[in-house]
Amino acid sequence: MGVWNVRDRPRRMWAKVRLHPGGCLGRVSQPHVLRLPRLKKKRRVIVISNSLLRGTEGPISRPDPSHREVCCLPGAQVRDVAKKLPGLVRPSDYYPVLVMQVGRDEIAERSPKTIKRDFRALARLLEGSVAQVVFSSIPTVAGKSTERGRKTHLINKWLRDWCHWSNFGFFDHGEVYTAPGLLATGGSQLSQRGKRILGYELAGLIERALN
Repeated sequence: MGVWNVRDRPRRMWAKVRLHPGGCLGRVSQPHVLRLPRLKKKRRVIVISNSLLRGTEGPISRPDPSHREVCCLPGAQVRDVAKKLPGLVRPSDYYPVLVMQVGRDEIAERSPKTIKRDFRALARLLEGSVAQVVFSSIPTVAGKSTERGRKTHLINKWLRDWCHWSNFGFFDHGEVYTAPGLLATGGSQLSQRGKRILGYELAGLIERALN
């Protein structure tokens, strides 16, 4: 497991251009994006997820409880996070890190093509912000031989490559949650121990991103 493309790579802004008839270059209009404050005011770190992170608040927030927040959106899919994100970010604060732990709840119901489309839409909202945006892989909680496990593996592989190409951070949980004792009965949810480990993993990610 590891994180790359968080602080060690400078953010690059690519200008999109279109070649008009006659050879003239014209700028392509950009979609509306979420503009985060550029002045360092109160520093706040937000970890956004669905119910997967419920119970992990302690390890993540404890080092700096007034500046770290875990936002659980039960049942939220990637597209729901995109809708709620502008209401979670305060214009008066500075956000050095935004961590996205999303995508798990829709694996069983939606196609990989649709999930990828929603990730791209969320990225357009975040594009150009001064914050470090880190997408975490979807924890593997079922074997690759199952349909859910196969789709999880497929999305995680795409997400890693897409984050690298789009200059977002990516945090790979790997296969750690397939270890004995980390899954609840049924194998599709994390146990309390598994959630505790997830919390410490994300807390460590935040520390490395801030330092």
